[in-house]
Amino acid sequence: MTAVGALSVAAPGVAAADSTEIENCSDGQQFCSTLTVERPTTEDVPPTGIGGGLHYCGPFYLQDDGDYTVALCDSNGNYIQTITVSPSRPRPRPTQSTVVSSAMGALNPPSPTIHTSPGLRSGLLVQTPTWLWLPPSYWRTYSTTVMVWGYVVTIFATPTTVRWNMGNGDSITCLGPGTPWIPGFGDALSTCRYTYRHSSDGAAGDRFRITATVTFVGSFTTVGLGGMRGPLGAVTRSSSVYAPVAEIQGLVV
Repeated sequence: MTAVGALSVAAPGVAAADSTEIENCSDGQQFCSTLTVERPTTEDVPPTGIGGGLHYCGPFYLQDDGDYTVALCDSNGNYIQTITVSPSRPRPRPTQSTVVSSAMGALNPPSPTIHTSPGLRSGLLVQTPTWLWLPPSYWRTYSTTVMVWGYVVTIFATPTTVRWNMGNGDSITCLGPGTPWIPGFGDALSTCRYTYRHSSDGAAGDRFRITATVTFVGSFTTVGLGGMRGPLGAVTRSSSVYAPVAEIQGLVV
């Protein structure tokens, strides 16, 4: 069996940023093999053979410092040693401002679904409180994971308020999603409601456009950047519906 000599990273100048050349200098013979490492995968299965009777017998594991470790075996599959592989160029470390900028671009919670009582199909009524709400399941923290220069960044978006534009120039702000109406509930149980004083006659299509705008506050955490974390800016998501608002005339008999 051929003994394994010194294993070293090739001199700078390797073209590929995520490739490294490993050299076996035993017995006066040399071989070089280019290891193509897909970043930032924490485990990447290498090719089975690198020549010279050696092969990689385990996956690459990405370390916190940006290096990789991998096991070497001989042609019979016997373990020889574990080596550390450094990329030909160190992976750049993004600044916090870069992470924040990329994270903000990926902060994309869904748009809300509007509910009212009285219902939109039957129409709303003047002098009658209109219950306003979003589905309770909507009011939660959303998360997504993106890559920033090969580092894992997890983004969170948490809803805080809903601004309701009632289509007649009025608006209200509610601190939560509102309370779904249930038959028998009194208006005092609503956590978000509005009362129209005038009908929608004369408005476009004789309907008011009701818009719900949810404000989300973002934050982020990272992997492999020393636990970098912090707040992000706020983003909003909106939805609109159209509703007729009728005025019921009293009848004197």
